[in-house]
Amino acid sequence: MLRQDWGFDYTATKLAEAAAHKQDFHQERLAWWKAKRVEVMTTIRAEGLEIDEKIALEYRNPKSRDWDRGSQVMVRNDLQKDLSECLEKLAHHTQQVQQYDGWQQVLAANPEARMTLDIDDWLFFFGRN
Repeated sequence: MLRQDWGFDYTATKLAEAAAHKQDFHQERLAWWKAKRVEVMTTIRAEGLEIDEKIALEYRNPKSRDWDRGSQVMVRNDLQKDLSECLEKLAHHTQQVQQYDGWQQVLAANPEARMTLDIDDWLFFFGRN
């Protein structure tokens, strides 16, 4: 069998509906990740900062350069990773929302057009997320 050569015919209207469903899914995920980002940022502000002070600042007469190098503020690693994940997911779902919105607009503007989809096309419009 030559499955890679199979084609599936769909109307543009059906594909526009599928693109709208995919757009809705990614919009929901985008909203969820936005809320998660706010939660992580709140945690960082409340308990995620660590301050590392140099021992030299405890001296009775610290030098001026000790003050320059004296303290370092860091965000806890686990919270940094959580924030990075949120930002990656936000970028991904934003891009997906925009892409499916574009497809939905193009396909809705040509409702009578017929498209032949291969497996990758079908998965793009109808595949599980």
